[in-house]
Amino acid sequence: MKANIMWVFKFYRKEYIIRKNNKAETMLKTGVCGDDCNYCPRYMATLSGNEERLKDVAKMWVTAGWRKAEDAVEKIKCRGCGTVKACGLGVKDCAAEKRVESCGECRDYPCEKMAKIFEGNQKEAPVCKKALTDSDYWLFQKAFFSKKARLDIIREELNR
Repeated sequence: MKANIMWVFKFYRKEYIIRKNNKAETMLKTGVCGDDCNYCPRYMATLSGNEERLKDVAKMWVTAGWRKAEDAVEKIKCRGCGTVKACGLGVKDCAAEKRVESCGECRDYPCEKMAKIFEGNQKEAPVCKKALTDSDYWLFQKAFFSKKARLDIIREELNR
Protein backbone atom coordinates (compact mmCIF):
# COMPACT_ATOMS: atom_id res chain seq x y z
CA MET A 1 0.00 0.00 0.00
CA LYS A 2 1.34 3.41 -0.92
CA ALA A 3 1.90 5.96 1.81
CA ASN A 4 -0.09 9.16 1.88
CA ILE A 5 1.69 12.37 2.77
CA MET A 6 -0.10 15.51 3.85
CA TRP A 7 1.71 18.81 4.39
CA VAL A 8 0.61 21.24 7.09
CA PHE A 9 2.63 24.27 8.18
CA LYS A 10 3.05 24.99 11.88
CA PHE A 11 5.57 27.22 13.64
CA TYR A 12 7.69 27.60 10.51
CA ARG A 13 8.02 23.84 10.26
CA LYS A 14 6.53 21.29 7.99
CA GLU A 15 4.41 18.62 9.61
CA TYR A 16 4.78 15.24 8.00
CA ILE A 17 2.00 12.77 8.47
CA ILE A 18 3.15 9.47 7.07
CA ARG A 19 0.82 6.50 6.82
CA LYS A 20 2.37 3.08 7.16
CA ASN A 21 0.13 0.04 7.19
CA ASN A 22 -2.86 2.30 7.90
CA LYS A 23 -1.09 3.64 11.01
CA ALA A 24 -0.28 7.35 11.05
CA GLU A 25 3.15 8.39 12.21
CA THR A 26 3.48 12.13 12.72
CA MET A 27 6.72 14.06 12.57
CA LEU A 28 5.88 17.57 13.66
CA LYS A 29 8.18 20.54 13.28
CA THR A 30 11.01 18.83 11.44
CA GLY A 31 13.92 21.14 10.67
CA VAL A 32 15.45 21.56 7.23
CA CYS A 33 18.33 19.26 8.29
CA GLY A 34 16.02 16.68 9.86
CA ASP A 35 16.26 17.81 13.48
CA ASP A 36 13.08 17.14 15.44
CA CYS A 37 12.07 20.40 17.09
CA ASN A 38 9.54 18.60 19.29
CA TYR A 39 12.44 17.29 21.38
CA CYS A 40 14.88 20.18 21.00
CA PRO A 41 15.48 21.70 24.44
CA ARG A 42 16.05 25.17 22.92
CA TYR A 43 12.89 25.12 20.85
CA MET A 44 10.70 23.71 23.62
CA ALA A 45 12.00 26.21 26.21
CA THR A 46 11.57 29.10 23.77
CA LEU A 47 7.98 28.19 22.91
CA SER A 48 7.07 27.70 26.56
CA GLY A 49 8.74 31.00 27.54
CA ASN A 50 10.68 29.20 30.28
CA GLU A 51 13.71 31.44 30.82
CA GLU A 52 15.15 29.22 33.56
CA ARG A 53 15.12 26.27 31.18
CA LEU A 54 16.76 28.44 28.52
CA LYS A 55 19.56 29.20 31.00
CA ASP A 56 19.90 25.46 31.59
CA VAL A 57 19.99 24.88 27.83
CA ALA A 58 22.77 27.46 27.46
CA LYS A 59 24.80 25.47 30.01
CA MET A 60 23.87 22.21 28.28
CA TRP A 61 25.22 23.48 24.94
CA VAL A 62 28.57 24.22 26.62
CA THR A 63 28.57 20.84 28.40
CA ALA A 64 27.86 19.09 25.09
CA GLY A 65 30.72 21.02 23.46
CA TRP A 66 28.42 22.87 21.07
CA ARG A 67 29.38 26.30 22.45
CA LYS A 68 32.56 27.59 24.07
CA ALA A 69 30.71 29.85 26.48
CA GLU A 70 27.15 30.17 27.71
CA ASP A 71 24.93 32.26 25.48
CA ALA A 72 22.57 34.85 26.88
CA VAL A 73 18.93 33.74 27.05
CA GLU A 74 17.97 35.95 24.10
CA LYS A 75 20.72 34.45 21.96
CA ILE A 76 19.88 30.82 22.78
CA LYS A 77 16.18 31.18 21.90
CA CYS A 78 15.04 29.29 18.82
CA ARG A 79 11.72 29.40 16.99
CA GLY A 80 12.82 27.18 14.13
CA CYS A 81 14.59 27.39 10.80
CA GLY A 82 12.16 29.93 9.38
CA THR A 83 13.22 32.51 11.93
CA VAL A 84 17.01 32.28 11.69
CA LYS A 85 19.09 34.14 9.14
CA ALA A 86 22.03 31.76 9.10
CA CYS A 87 22.07 28.00 9.54
CA GLY A 88 24.91 26.61 11.63
CA LEU A 89 24.94 23.48 9.47
CA GLY A 90 24.83 25.36 6.17
CA VAL A 91 21.75 23.57 4.82
CA LYS A 92 19.11 26.30 5.02
CA ASP A 93 20.47 28.28 2.06
CA CYS A 94 20.95 25.10 0.06
CA ALA A 95 17.34 24.04 0.70
CA ALA A 96 16.06 27.50 -0.24
CA GLU A 97 18.10 27.42 -3.45
CA LYS A 98 16.67 24.01 -4.33
CA ARG A 99 13.17 25.09 -3.26
CA VAL A 100 12.67 22.32 -0.71
CA GLU A 101 11.52 22.55 2.90
CA SER A 102 13.64 19.63 4.07
CA CYS A 103 16.82 17.93 2.91
CA GLY A 104 14.79 14.72 2.67
CA GLU A 105 12.76 16.32 -0.14
CA CYS A 106 15.85 17.16 -2.18
CA ARG A 107 16.55 15.09 -5.27
CA ASP A 108 20.26 15.14 -4.32
CA TYR A 109 19.65 13.65 -0.85
CA PRO A 110 21.76 12.22 0.64
CA CYS A 111 24.42 14.67 -0.44
CA GLU A 112 28.02 15.13 0.67
CA LYS A 113 27.06 17.95 3.03
CA MET A 114 24.48 15.80 4.83
CA ALA A 115 26.87 12.82 4.91
CA LYS A 116 29.36 15.02 6.81
CA ILE A 117 26.60 16.15 9.19
CA PHE A 118 25.56 12.55 9.84
CA GLU A 119 29.19 11.60 10.45
CA GLY A 120 29.53 14.51 12.87
CA ASN A 121 26.42 13.34 14.72
CA GLN A 122 27.92 9.87 15.11
CA LYS A 123 31.02 11.42 16.68
CA GLU A 124 29.06 13.84 18.89
CA ALA A 125 26.57 11.31 20.29
CA PRO A 126 29.00 9.40 22.57
CA VAL A 127 30.53 12.66 23.81
CA CYS A 128 27.09 14.02 24.69
CA LYS A 129 26.09 10.74 26.30
CA LYS A 130 29.04 11.08 28.70
CA ALA A 131 28.57 14.80 29.33
CA LEU A 132 24.79 15.13 29.70
CA THR A 133 22.26 13.74 32.13
CA ASP A 134 20.33 10.71 30.88
CA SER A 135 17.19 12.77 30.32
CA ASP A 136 19.03 15.52 28.43
CA TYR A 137 20.89 12.96 26.32
CA TRP A 138 17.56 11.30 25.49
CA LEU A 139 16.32 14.68 24.20
CA PHE A 140 19.49 15.13 22.13
CA GLN A 141 19.12 11.62 20.73
CA LYS A 142 15.53 12.27 19.68
CA ALA A 143 16.08 15.85 18.48
CA PHE A 144 19.49 15.77 16.81
CA PHE A 145 21.04 12.32 16.53
CA SER A 146 18.10 10.75 14.69
CA LYS A 147 17.99 13.22 11.79
CA LYS A 148 19.20 10.70 9.20
CA ALA A 149 16.40 8.27 10.03
CA ARG A 150 13.81 11.10 9.76
CA LEU A 151 15.19 12.36 6.45
CA ASP A 152 15.38 8.81 5.08
CA ILE A 153 11.68 8.31 5.89
CA ILE A 154 10.76 11.58 4.17
CA ARG A 155 12.85 10.65 1.12
CA GLU A 156 11.39 7.12 1.00
CA GLU A 157 7.84 8.41 1.19
CA LEU A 158 8.40 10.97 -1.54
CA ASN A 159 9.91 8.32 -3.83
CA ARG A 160 6.81 6.13 -3.67
